Amino acid sequence: MNPDGLEANYYYGGGRSESFVTPLSLCIFVAAALLILLLPRKYATVPFLVAGILLPMGQTVVIGGLHLYLLRLLILIGYGRVIWAGFLTRRDRFPGPLNPLDKIVLLWACCNAITYTILWGAVGALIVKLGFLYNALGSYFLLRYLIRDREDVVRAIKILALVCVVCAPLVLMEHATGQNYFSALGHRLVSDVRYGKVRAEGPFAQSIINGTLGAMLVPLFAALWWQGRGHRLAAALGVVSSTAMVISSSSSTPIMTYLAGILALCLWRFRDKMRAFRWGLVFSLIGLQMVMKAPIWSLIGRVSAISGGTGWHRAELIHQSVLHFWEWWLIGTTRNAYWGLDMWDSDNAFVNAGTEGGLITFILFLTLFVRAYRRIGVGRRLVVDDRKHERLIWALGACLFANTVAFFGIVYFDQSSIAWYALLVMITAATASFLDAKPAEAKVTGLTYGALQPAPADPEHLRTWNER
Repeated sequence: MNPDGLEANYYYGGGRSESFVTPLSLCIFVAAALLILLLPRKYATVPFLVAGILLPMGQTVVIGGLHLYLLRLLILIGYGRVIWAGFLTRRDRFPGPLNPLDKIVLLWACCNAITYTILWGAVGALIVKLGFLYNALGSYFLLRYLIRDREDVVRAIKILALVCVVCAPLVLMEHATGQNYFSALGHRLVSDVRYGKVRAEGPFAQSIINGTLGAMLVPLFAALWWQGRGHRLAAALGVVSSTAMVISSSSSTPIMTYLAGILALCLWRFRDKMRAFRWGLVFSLIGLQMVMKAPIWSLIGRVSAISGGTGWHRAELIHQSVLHFWEWWLIGTTRNAYWGLDMWDSDNAFVNAGTEGGLITFILFLTLFVRAYRRIGVGRRLVVDDRKHERLIWALGACLFANTVAFFGIVYFDQSSIAWYALLVMITAATASFLDAKPAEAKVTGLTYGALQPAPADPEHLRTWNER
């Protein structure tokens, strides 16, 4: 794929030579921008997430040849607020130093951009990856500024429920009529049809993204339900709306993501035995590989044959990437289109990490998941006396697992990536008060910094422990 045309292929309106913004999109953008600047920090998340996810990426302001999507302008406005509140007035600074998960996100994004630019050796590739860095790191660290603690996490989940509630009736009507009602915001009017079924896209670039976004949020709405009666209406509406988004997409990847999230939630009863589950899964996969005639990843195609979809393509993509390892391991490859039928379409986030950035980027992408899962595991064990908090962290882990499954069949490449970065930020925020505490703060909160063990309850022992 020519990198000079990549932006145009990825986002509707990416190849425009002039600005294109519908009146309704402009009104939503202006309202969101003002609210981001004027609302208290904890409420500024509302306009950013709502407008950032619902406004299609095709809404573009072109200045001097630069395509400034409305999302990018929202990010810029958000950092204007950060600079004003954090550096000029010093009222609300960035929450502490970078933690290990922050650093992995930063390294992964930068490594992806550098290796991809070297691989293509073209100005167009550099421009595309600068845009990627702006979107990815801009969204992630802005959300890190806005979402800081458990209260912020619960509020962010409610906002995502609101987004789904807005999308659900419109995508159901789109599924029934074949007409995308987000065309008023600049999306294309006519939806895709496969095997006689309309694949509703909503405000997103693909129907798969529409369904997957709804599916991966279901565990978070379950967490909202567990927080108490005051949150249950939003939780119920979120689950119903998410289910509608999955159904309207007519895609298999959202179904698998939906089931994966529910499965992870159901393992709550076995939360203290997950080590045995993990090793059991590893040995099961090894055993299947030993008795199967085809590689283990061919199961993706077989599952898809039952649920419908193009799982054969996902399985073949993994197979070809393994066969051509020495072709992409260094800095990626530009020849994956020649691996077989439709192999140019790297709709597997893990394979895409390798083909775009080589083995280093692939390992960093996997490390991102490892760090996130580790943070969830340690964090949950430290709040066992607070059942609501423990369930919230567990649900974040279930959402992460749903995304792990989803990434075998999808790459978030439009504004939907905001929800993915929001999840990573919520994992940090839900555990920040005790995992990112400084040594002095750890004594106050009753945690041994580093070992992360509860402080002794006896006053005399506690005094000695704090001195140590």
